[in-house]
Amino acid sequence: MKVRYPKSRIQNNFVYGLLMIGVGLFAVYINRTSVFSYLWVFIGLLQLCTALYQKKYQYLTIEGNRLVKHSLIPKSIEISNIKRIRKYVNSYRIETCNGSILIEKNFVEEESLRELNHFLESLRPQLAT
Repeated sequence: MKVRYPKSRIQNNFVYGLLMIGVGLFAVYINRTSVFSYLWVFIGLLQLCTALYQKKYQYLTIEGNRLVKHSLIPKSIEISNIKRIRKYVNSYRIETCNGSILIEKNFVEEESLRELNHFLESLRPQLAT
């Protein structure tokens, strides 16, 4: 199961990346000797890469017995090692003996959030024992 980012988030990152590259290329056209002009292009490329990464890997992946939160440094936990699930207003904290993963609800598409809620509720009986 993939827990997806909202489409608007990925689209915004993509548009901001293109916009920064456009501004950077215009700045390079105006002044080729300035390092800051090239910095705009570089930051735009990073923004585009972020959008492509988020589109490919999405926010969370739950496969088999593993939950993976994709980021610059991905975090993963074994589902069988989950000791506690804390629900907050804007997030979930999934805790194991070795650490925890924070899931921000704002970063999750509504349909995926419903699926995630259903999945976490299905784990409740296992955690009680």
